[in-house]
Amino acid sequence: MSIAYVESFFGAEHAEALLSDAGLCSAGGMPDSVSRIDFWNLCIDAIHKYNDEGHGCTPRPLPKGSWTMIFTAVNHMGSVGEGLKRFSEFVQIIPSGMTVTVGHGIDGVHLNYAMTDISARGEAYVELMALVFHCVLLWGTGKAIEPLHVRLSNWLPDDQGSLLTGLAKGYWRRGAGVSVIYPREILDFALGVRRYKRFAFHETTTFMEMAERPPLHSPSTVEASLSNALRRMIQEKVPSQRAAADQLGMSAATLQRRLGRAGTSFRELSREHRLDKLRSFLATDASMDDIAEDLGFSDRRSLWRACFDWLGMSPTAYRLQRRHCSGPAD
Repeated sequence: MSIAYVESFFGAEHAEALLSDAGLCSAGGMPDSVSRIDFWNLCIDAIHKYNDEGHGCTPRPLPKGSWTMIFTAVNHMGSVGEGLKRFSEFVQIIPSGMTVTVGHGIDGVHLNYAMTDISARGEAYVELMALVFHCVLLWGTGKAIEPLHVRLSNWLPDDQGSLLTGLAKGYWRRGAGVSVIYPREILDFALGVRRYKRFAFHETTTFMEMAERPPLHSPSTVEASLSNALRRMIQEKVPSQRAAADQLGMSAATLQRRLGRAGTSFRELSREHRLDKLRSFLATDASMDDIAEDLGFSDRRSLWRACFDWLGMSPTAYRLQRRHCSGPAD
């Protein structure tokens, strides 16, 4: 993790104090970078030092134990499927400014994290919480769950590093927020196999086990570039996979095979694009009929079904949740 990432996340003054307390500064000042393990430990140090699990990234400070309360409740659910649903609901209890939704795509279960007010600092906080909750799932199930893909935020530059790099074989940057795509079979995994009882201990245990393993390989630059090129074509309303393949100078079968190596498909990229537009439209006062028409749905019932598949709730419920999270502080 670059020092720019660390300073952006904690703020320059807090970053310097934390690094100094941890013995990571030298006579020449702060280091150029820190390891993911060092960054994780700095986060725990900061919570003890400043009593804020939001690290200054949330609308209001989150006292120590705020997330522990939620993780403990999630771990009491019977299965991961139920736990993910409850997690998305419990997040609204604390003033984190974050929404969590559960969607279902052709490639797996999407756990989507987003800050209501987008900033580089907030996007880094989303990365942290996506990693922490992944570790909570590993602890609670006692299983070695590996995400299929991870979508990172475009608001954070690649050259500063990411807490989530190496978590899955496939990852890319697009839009705001983070999406962690899990295999569908995890929904039936039992939770509470190991009890969640102590602040930061259980997720730190699983994080350290993960950090000791070599990172999973990411798709090649060529395959990732192809996916990004196709995303631009979908934004420009390319009508089909065959039409996209023709524009790229290859057969539809070759395009499908290369997208598969990058861990995606034309259908999944199209779904992502529509989901991005859906989230943006629901942040406005647009009517459901207008949204359905713009996204190419035949009627609002089709929009409702897609929204339940993608976001785990109705369009109205998602809109209300977004506005609840962005409302004025008490």
